Formats: sequence, structure tokens, C-alpha cells
Amino acid sequence: MTKKKNGRPLKPEGKRSRFLKARVNEEEYAIACNLWTELGLKESDFLRQKILKPSSVSIKINAGHALKSLDDVGAEIGRSGNNINQLARHANALNKQGMLSSGIVEQFNGLFSDYIFLFREMEKKTRELLRLLKA
Repeated sequence: MTKKKNGRPLKPEGKRSRFLKARVNEEEYAIACNLWTELGLKESDFLRQKILKPSSVSIKINAGHALKSLDDVGAEIGRSGNNINQLARHANALNKQGMLSSGIVEQFNGLFSDYIFLFREMEKKTRELLRLLKA
């Protein structure tokens, strides 16, 4: 192919020159529109993938939105870590003054064990989600 003087270079092969047409009612269009919007795809990309690779569009998740949500979760984890450090600092100060009761320590240790368990479960689920996003 010859190169044009201006604009984007011509595609050597794979140029999309054919159109597919289908009529749908308002409800069907709204459903399809919601799907490609949720996935963060353009209408033509969504339809092409749905027709040519149906399994590739089966996960109804917007990767950008999911990563933003994971970023927000990471920020919350950081805040909870700061709160735990403040509680430990306060407990150490009370312990030095002899005002820390063993009941409070046992209660804190139980709650902290629960926190660690939930944190590890969240890590597992986050890794699963990232694997799904990579696929």
C-alpha cells in the first residue's frame, strides 16, 4: 500500500470495512449499553468481542474501576494500620503507668487475631481478582 501524505498511516491488513447491523428495542439497547459501559469498552469493541470471542466478555467487571476500588481498599488498610499503632502506643503508655488491665489486653489480642485473619482473607481475594483481571 502507498502511504498517504497526511493523517494516520494506512493499515497494511486487517482493515475493518464491513458492517454488521441488527435492530433492537429500547430495552435491549439499554441492557447492551449498560454492559459495554460497565466493562469500559466502546460499543463496537464490545460487540466485536461478544460475537468473535464470547467468553472474553463474560466477566462483567470494569478493570479500571476495580483497580481504583483496590486502591481505595489499600488506603483504608493503611488507615487501620495507623489506628493499630496508636492503640499500641497508648497501651504501652498505660502499661508503663501500671494502669493496663489484663482483661483489656486479652480482648485486644482476640480482636487483633480476628483482624489478621480477615486481612489475610482479603489478600487472598485480592490476588484472585488480580489474576482474573490479567486473564
